Amino acid sequence: MDKTRPLGLFGGTFDPIHLGHIIPISAAADICDIDHVALIPNFLPSHKQAANSSPEHRLAMLERVCADYPLFHTETWELKQQALSYSFYTLEMLRKRHPQRSLCFFIGSDSLHTLPSWHRWQELLGLCHFVVCQREPTKPDKQSEQQKQHVTALLAQHQITEPQALHKKLAGCIYLANTVPFNVSSTWIRAELAQGRVPDNMLPKAVSAYILEHKLYQSNAII
Repeated sequence: MDKTRPLGLFGGTFDPIHLGHIIPISAAADICDIDHVALIPNFLPSHKQAANSSPEHRLAMLERVCADYPLFHTETWELKQQALSYSFYTLEMLRKRHPQRSLCFFIGSDSLHTLPSWHRWQELLGLCHFVVCQREPTKPDKQSEQQKQHVTALLAQHQITEPQALHKKLAGCIYLANTVPFNVSSTWIRAELAQGRVPDNMLPKAVSAYILEHKLYQSNAII
């Protein structure tokens, strides 16, 4: 790992991790010349319902992905807190751990639109950059007019057009990466698995194998 380059960060429930996570993040990391991305599984998500599979299973699937994709490694701090997971506190911890390194938090364009609903969202750009991957919305837009105004103001103040700028500052920039939308959700994958269908084209092979081995997301799952 080149510690002079920005460190990429990507958080989520990963229930399970799938190619809709891996492919856009890999593409955005390449565009931004980032050689390592920490996958940060949360313990209890603050924005949605609890995971269907255990932290141990979700972490095991991530570790198999990291073995096959050298770009990624796991960061288990949120799991160890055994509490609601908030990006602010994770970023605060990572900033203390890496005081002189640029931190690039990867999010989807849908998450950018809801950023003003995040805990202590006004302080996040003091801790990291945001690298935004394109994603077509899978749900109706519930963004309020006030949220739209906040996001417009954030982009006006913080958006950059050259990814190399992410290397020159520790935090404070928003870069919209021109990635191809890869629209698949963990919810859809779990629904397919519950019906006995394995969407192999949407899952890394090692993750498919792990899910089948442990019968995850099925009525006889080993949770």
